[in-house]
This record gives sequence, C-alpha cells and structure tokens, in this order.
Amino acid sequence: MMEKDKTATSLYGMVSTASGPATDAGVQILEKGGNAVDAAVAAAFCLGVTEPQASGIGGQSMVLVHLAGENRTFVLDGSSRAPFGIHPDNPISSEQLKYGITATTVPSTPAVLGYLLNRYGTLSIKEVLEPAIAAAREGFRISSLQHTLINRELKKLACDEIFQKNFLIDNKPPNAGDIIRQPELAKCLERMTVYGWEDFYHGEIGQLILKDMIVRGGLISQADLSQIPIPIERQVLEGSYRSIRISTFPPPGAGRALIKILNVMENFQPEELEPETPLASLILAFTFKAALRTRQKMPVDPDLFFQLANKVMLDKEYAREIANRLKKSIVYCLPEMADPKISGETTHLSVTDKNGNMVGITQSIELVFGSKTTASGLGFFYNNYMSAYEYKDMTHPYYLLPGARPWSSVAPTIIFEEEKPKILLGSPGSERIATTLAQVISRLFDARQNLFMAIAGPRLHSSSNGKVQIELKRFPEETISTLKKARFDITKRGAYSFYLGCVQAVLYDRGSNMFFGVSDPRRDGTARGPRAVHTLIGSDAKNEGGNSIQ
Repeated sequence: MMEKDKTATSLYGMVSTASGPATDAGVQILEKGGNAVDAAVAAAFCLGVTEPQASGIGGQSMVLVHLAGENRTFVLDGSSRAPFGIHPDNPISSEQLKYGITATTVPSTPAVLGYLLNRYGTLSIKEVLEPAIAAAREGFRISSLQHTLINRELKKLACDEIFQKNFLIDNKPPNAGDIIRQPELAKCLERMTVYGWEDFYHGEIGQLILKDMIVRGGLISQADLSQIPIPIERQVLEGSYRSIRISTFPPPGAGRALIKILNVMENFQPEELEPETPLASLILAFTFKAALRTRQKMPVDPDLFFQLANKVMLDKEYAREIANRLKKSIVYCLPEMADPKISGETTHLSVTDKNGNMVGITQSIELVFGSKTTASGLGFFYNNYMSAYEYKDMTHPYYLLPGARPWSSVAPTIIFEEEKPKILLGSPGSERIATTLAQVISRLFDARQNLFMAIAGPRLHSSSNGKVQIELKRFPEETISTLKKARFDITKRGAYSFYLGCVQAVLYDRGSNMFFGVSDPRRDGTARGPRAVHTLIGSDAKNEGGNSIQ
C-alpha cells in the first residue's frame, strides 16, 4: 500500500483526518497561527461537509484534549440527547428508529465544537468555519469510496429532496471525481459565523429545524433545543501497556474495553503477539471476544463511573486470570508448528500544534449518512442515534428515556512516553474501535513497527459472539484454519477493509523535534503538517491573555 499522502512530517505540528480538504483546513489554521483546538474544530466542521456520510453538524462529537501548558488531559463528553417527546405510550417502529426524521437525537456537534473553541481556542468561529463554508459552496470531489457508499445506500437516500438536488447528477449517483456543492449547508454555516454556533439551537437555524420537525413528523421540540447539549468535561481513563501509559475515553465511550484488551495482552510475551501468526491471531480473537462481552454485560452510567469502587474491566489481576484461562484453551487450537520467532459510521481526526497541545475528535451521525435525511433548507444530514439505545431493560444506563444519551464506542487515545504525550490516535468503527487501536498499539510496542506499518498492517476483529471479521488474503492460510479450529465464525473482508476501522494518528518525536502523521489507507484521508506558522499578535488573537492555550 502506497504511503503517498498517508504520511507526513513537519516541524510545526500535524493534522490527520479522513478527508483531504479537512486535513488542509486544519493545516491552514495552524499556519495562520491557530492552536490545536482551532485546527481541530476547523477540520471537524469541514469533515461534515466533505465526508458527509460519516459526520456533520447534525451528529455528535467526542473530544480528547491534552493542554501542554497545564499538563492536563481531559475529555469532552459530547453525547447527543434523546428528544423529550419520547414516551412509552408513543411507540416508534424499528424502521423509524433507523431511517427518517424520527431517527434523530438532538445534535450536539455544534455545541461541542463551539464550546471547545470558545473555551480553549484562539480564533473566531468565522475564521475556523471559512474552509468548511468554501468546501460547501465551491464543492468537493467525490471519492471512489463515497461513490460506492452512495450507490449502496441509494434507495434510502434518493427519497430525500436535498440529496437528490445536490448529490445526484442527471438523477444518477455521482462518479468518483465529480464535484458536489451544498449551497444550503454553506448558508447554514455562514449564518453561524454571524450569529454564533448558538443560532443552531436558539436562532433562525433552530427555528428551521423545529419547522422541519413539525412538517415531517420529527420528535425534536422547542424544549429540546432550549436545553443546549453543552459537553461535559470528564477525567480521562488511565491505563498502561507494558512500560507505556495511555489516556483514553471513559464511559459512555469504549476506553474500558481498550484497557481490558491491553491488560490481557500484556500477559503474553511480545514474540507471542507477532502479527498475523496463528498464535497471535488466536490471542487477539479470544481477548477481543472476552472484553466486548464484558462491556456488554457490565454497562456503566458515565455520571457514576468514577465513583464506583469496583472497576473490574480495568483490573490487572482480573486480566491476568483471563489470560491464564486463554493460555490453557489456546494450546488445543494451535496446529503443530515451530516456536514463534523472537523478535460502524464514524470519523476521527487527530491534531497537534507546535507547542505540544493535542486534540482528538471522534464524531459521527451513527450509520452511513445517518438517518438518510437532510434538514430542509439547511443541508446537513440528521443523525440516527435513536437506534443506539437499549430498548428492553429499563435498568440499563442507556435505556431510551427523554433526554438520555446514547451508548458510544469511541476511544480516542493518547500514548505517553516519560510522562509526555507522544502519540494521539483514534478510529471510527463502532465496537471495532477498541480492537483496532489495540492491534495498532501492539504492533508499535511489541512488533516495534513504525507508525505507518502499525496502522496499515493486516487487521481482524472478533465480536462478543465470536464472529471474526478478517482481511482474509492478508493472513496466512494457517492462521485462518487455526481460527476455524477454535470454532470462530469467519467472515471474509477485503484487503484494507473499510469495515475494520480507519486510524488517524499524529506522533511527536522529542529527539528530532519532528511531528509525524499517518492517515489509515483503508479509507479516504491524508496527513499533513504546516510548512510554517504565523504568530498571532495584538488584535489577531481572539482572547488576549484569556482562553488561548500557551
């Protein structure tokens, strides 16, 4: 797999996203003198325009932040909210929970990105929205992947009036290379530059959303938009793998699953985890299955998690017990061979600036193109997070109630070296996020691969029910037969499968004072760093001595 456009180096920071124009937006802001927050917000807004199948202002955003000046790492829980109109006496069909205007929760992305910018950025919302507005007004080129996804979802998408007008050419799906313009979305974003992101909830944009809900039978009401879903600042989840320390996303995210996977894996020697071998693949498959099954059985209310005394998924001793049980089971599944040699749909962006601040944002509209429905007159896709709740068990922390937040699988993660942040990475992919990141981390610190090799390497996933998704042709036949012998149900995925995540990562090497970036070759995306950085002085800075990051 070619590394061109997927890797980059710079002395002044780094941006890695799943869309070339969004990466360019972030770099443009860094070169202007903005910090990592400014660049990440600009890239996030732009992703909603140029990667509309994965995110947008109609969805939700989860953020991991490291402030170098304060040596502080924290997360913003940007969960969306179920409409207050939800009521047990007003049942909604499974179809309505997935598709159409009834499938959407209260979008939180404008509030999350707006809060992040206001609190920790240095530039104005007008400045950070400029690249996204330009991309919406002037257009972006459809990629081969987007062409495939539009064709796959066309039956549902073609029912939407704005999609028909903006995305179809002569009533046919656009081909790769065709330019798509979104004038309604451009006007919506332009209004936010004048009246602020709050207009999405309390202004004209909010009124247009409410009108849309009334006309088309949606559930979001004035009460929902009156209570802006401001993100909650939460402490990070801390863990370790061998000699490294990691900070990742707590509930409602899936950082618990990632830490449990790593805790189990570190009970095996690095040579036992040699990538693509039968032994390593068995260890991963069994470990992934166990961790995801535990997470399903032990959901936690994010507001109560850090007060719990029993955090079994983070416990090293419990992980050791699981590893010992796995060692006894694995021996019966392995073929005779020589000892090993010693040696869903979401998007993620990673940004670091020259001062060492890091921002990772995982954002989504849930499934590909969300609810398959755009906001009338506004042009963004509504999410379909109504499908991401528990519907049977009323004691479940993510049971569908008015104002409830949906369950999430995000796990943006920072890897520390000598107590300094070294690598920021994250991925889309629903429950595959934790397993994807665990494989990258193992390749980095067990197989000692470089960042691109670790991200581009062959990948597998085992769900809680033992179904293994694997990039079949990239693994030896011996590995496949071993997994089958262990009674895993194998599903074939192509090389560099879209299904198996898309890691965006940035790395800072203190020895060379150089920033490195990698964008996963499994999807669209680029990594790029600034060529130079302008220093904001005087009136150029939004907050003189205020909210800027030093």
